[in-house]
Amino acid sequence: MQQDYKTLIIYVLTLFVVVLLIVLKKQQDHLSELENEVILDEEVELVLDSLDKEPIKEVVSEEAVIPMRGVIALIIDDFGYRNDHISNGFLELPAKLTYAIIPGHDHSQNFSKKAYDAGYEIIVHLPMENIGKTYGEEEYVLMSYFQEDEIKQRINKSFANLPEAVGLNNHQGSRGTADARVMTLLAKEIKANKKFFIDSRTTRNSLAESTMRKYGVPTNKRDIFLDNDLDEEKITAQLLKLADVAERKGIAIGIGHVKPQTLSVLQREIPDLQKKGFRFEFASKLVY
Repeated sequence: MQQDYKTLIIYVLTLFVVVLLIVLKKQQDHLSELENEVILDEEVELVLDSLDKEPIKEVVSEEAVIPMRGVIALIIDDFGYRNDHISNGFLELPAKLTYAIIPGHDHSQNFSKKAYDAGYEIIVHLPMENIGKTYGEEEYVLMSYFQEDEIKQRINKSFANLPEAVGLNNHQGSRGTADARVMTLLAKEIKANKKFFIDSRTTRNSLAESTMRKYGVPTNKRDIFLDNDLDEEKITAQLLKLADVAERKGIAIGIGHVKPQTLSVLQREIPDLQKKGFRFEFASKLVY
């Protein structure tokens, strides 16, 4: 009987110890939870404090972003003849424009340097044989009956006369650009000089662009002539037609000339086209 009593006491004590341990464990867990809550509260306060101190700044453009509608390369031909307020006026146009200079004239080299220094792109406006009478530039013009050496010499002489030039387009040339031999010789010399070529398309029979591609010369062709008619309304209509081509195709190349009417239209219309989402680029950016 005494033995049973001792056993009961042991069981009760053991049970008490177990219950005590369970209670202590729960208290410990509760304290840990409280500590975690305190830590989390502190972290939240720190994040909120940092947000209060350094708020997120939204970048808001002062002007609405205008979607890009098309890229226009505008080449102005026939520089070299004049040095006056008209030619100088082209040096104040607010766009990336390409100026094609005929080599060998009184003002060719001077204007090339001025235009280059002003940030415009320079190309050689190389005289080539017409189907009708070919006028002027006797030292530089490429005639279809010239021997190979003469053609090469004249091409390289043109580049030497205008060292700022990065490419070339044809001045006149309705016969020359349709001559496969002349175009082949021209393509080889342009490639050797690491230049590009823009086909002015003075004849629908031109072989220039296809020949340049055959020999790996970066090239492209004119889409629109701006000023075959020197009426300002008609020049404006041609410029807007060029913009339509750029919007439809992505890019467009136009050619104008050093004329007061053309200058007047460009002074008025270039800023307006830029505001409408058209970007002007050098011709060198539109060759491939």
